[in-house]
Amino acid sequence: MAVTVDVVLAVSISPTKSSSSSPRIRISNIHSDKFPSREFDIPADGLLDIDPKSHEWSNYFKAGLKGAAELLQKKGKRTVMPSMDVMMDGTVPAGGGLSSSAAFVCASALAVMRANGETSVDKTELVELAVVSERAVGVNSGG
Repeated sequence: MAVTVDVVLAVSISPTKSSSSSPRIRISNIHSDKFPSREFDIPADGLLDIDPKSHEWSNYFKAGLKGAAELLQKKGKRTVMPSMDVMMDGTVPAGGGLSSSAAFVCASALAVMRANGETSVDKTELVELAVVSERAVGVNSGG
């Protein structure tokens, strides 16, 4: 069966204020009653620790960020994580068996890569990144 669903991220980036401060992510969801806004600092390399026991919606953004940072480093690209304000919306039903988490991880990774100047992303690399990244959240996904 064909379905038309999406995950959309509106992202605003800003340079980190000083070399001594960490980039900061502020992430919100249109459905704030179900998915409350979150803020967190990220290491300059973007390699976050994610607790798979904590079932927190923003962990999927963290997984995409971590996967994108790892892919950029693997490609030899200099990663300078900016601070980001993110607003999330979408029509993929959360927990509905249509891979809402994979869609969110992919959208997050694409946003982070774009924020770091990467304009072309290989789809195979993106799928592989999403599969590995979702496992960091505790989802045993096949992609």
